[in-house]
Amino acid sequence: MKFLGVTVTLLFMPVLSLFGFAAMGLMPVLTVLAAFQIARRASTFAFMRPAREVLFTVLRREDKYKAKSFIDTFGYRCGDQIGAYSYKGLQALGLGLSGISYIAVAVVAAWCGLGVWVGRKQRALADAQAKRDQTASVGDIAAPEAA
Repeated sequence: MKFLGVTVTLLFMPVLSLFGFAAMGLMPVLTVLAAFQIARRASTFAFMRPAREVLFTVLRREDKYKAKSFIDTFGYRCGDQIGAYSYKGLQALGLGLSGISYIAVAVVAAWCGLGVWVGRKQRALADAQAKRDQTASVGDIAAPEAA
């Protein structure tokens, strides 16, 4: 993450998912699914979680804990439910694994856009925070006798 930056690190997982779902659409076989799942789980721990944690570093402590709590409970649980129901719903519409995988490609493309936006927002907030910290430090040095 130090060399790539937060935005690129955030994009690793959705880009991997983009290729994985495209591969599943072309070849819906167990070996592709297994390889895709292994790669996704490994990249979650190697890239996604650390990048996600960095996003919270620019927030106030109170905001960070409220956001993390909401995301970890509501966000993940709703995501799991939506994923389960949408898969069954798409199957009910007559779509097989290939068709569902191609729909997932479009959803993951939107995820890529969200990753770019969130990464840029984090960078802007980090820059603003660094500027505030630098201004405060210069003010402390400039007037030491006022204390």
